[in-house]
Amino acid sequence: MSAMQRSFAYIGVLFLSGCGTYVPDTQDFPGTTTDQQLLVATVIKSIHCEVGNAISDLYEQAKHYPSMRPMTNALETWGMQLTLSLKTEEKGSFGPAVVWSPPSPATALFSLSGGLSASADAIRTDKIYFYYLVKDLKHYRCETGIQPPGPVSSPLIQKSLKFRDYLFNVMLPVGTHEIQLPTNPAGALATNVLYYEVSFEIANSGNITPAWTFTRVSVNPAGTTLASALRDRTHDLQITMGPGNTTGLTGQASNAQASGDIGLSVANSIRPSAGR
Repeated sequence: MSAMQRSFAYIGVLFLSGCGTYVPDTQDFPGTTTDQQLLVATVIKSIHCEVGNAISDLYEQAKHYPSMRPMTNALETWGMQLTLSLKTEEKGSFGPAVVWSPPSPATALFSLSGGLSASADAIRTDKIYFYYLVKDLKHYRCETGIQPPGPVSSPLIQKSLKFRDYLFNVMLPVGTHEIQLPTNPAGALATNVLYYEVSFEIANSGNITPAWTFTRVSVNPAGTTLASALRDRTHDLQITMGPGNTTGLTGQASNAQASGDIGLSVANSIRPSAGR
């Protein structure tokens, strides 16, 4: 192997060793393991406040609409399953192009070109499941969207993920008599299910496009990308509400939660990363 070939090989190895060849961290650079733990804890706390505030507001609103009380009474037998998915993907690629010209007159037509390509892709998915009884949240109140210090961030840490809007869009028309829903917990409400999902994708990418010209060799003469790196984060939250007990959702609500979880896993596996 020539010195030039060894040089390109070393550059490629060094580049790929920094992106796509190891399990990526959930937190962004230059965060530490402590920041990673803080990120997960902060996301869970913010989500807990989000759903707790929404349920508390719903019960408070029901005090002004007597027709909503049978519905909120039925919610006493409901549970809420939350699925948090934090997917992190890092991808690196290295692909120089080389053109070699022989030591011949300037009018010669012959030249030899070649290229090398290599890539690495690493994907990490953290899933967290947590469950609440709706009745345990009806007096809950805390502040959402409190950002932690340092390089810790997630789009799920917001003042509002609009879950309250969704809940009121479904429930408030019952109180105003715009729609009529069954109010018997042992009847149709035993199979009713509410499902809400919010997903964010944040992608950061970069590349370098250098070119070299030697006596008879040109590297990347057309200005092609020599090396590129991609970091893609997808943060997803699923909320399933329906009949349940102290151990989890039951019946149709349990099936809906499982279907949503499977659907998310399939979507994440086939979703193309930004920059692909």
